[in-house]
Amino acid sequence: MVICESVNSLSIKKDFLLAMRGITSTVMVVSAKKGSYQQAMTATAVTSLSLEPPSMLVCINHEASIHKILEKGLDFCINVLKASQIEIADICSKKESESERFSKTNWSLWSDIPYIIDSQSNLFCRCVDLIRHETHTIHLGEVIKIINKDISNPLLYKDGRYLEK
Repeated sequence: MVICESVNSLSIKKDFLLAMRGITSTVMVVSAKKGSYQQAMTATAVTSLSLEPPSMLVCINHEASIHKILEKGLDFCINVLKASQIEIADICSKKESESERFSKTNWSLWSDIPYIIDSQSNLFCRCVDLIRHETHTIHLGEVIKIINKDISNPLLYKDGRYLEK
């Protein structure tokens, strides 16, 4: 066993990245629409927050395009991707692919919220609170609707790559 004791900020950042690479995360696409502007981004910093009421937590970098529209009171969708949806995960994670995000997969609208029809699950949320922290904002979403399909084969990400089953 190797024990790393971080002494300075650069060392802490390096050790933090190394530690995070060892965590397996389910890949999701967060999508939202404000007026005629819709946006989607790949995210792994998404987790359940509470059961009463059913709530989710989504962390979004201030530089992400979706950050401009995702505000308190706005509805959004957390699309849990299937293992076969690497292409949409890639498209929604690259700034240069932004114009392709809604043309390369099966999108629809529920109550004016864009969602991926063939994803594993869709959790529709209303943003009830925001917590700004350094480079990111934590968006707290109260779940208002869920669509579940086959939930047995999610797309997973670890150590900088998608995991194959």
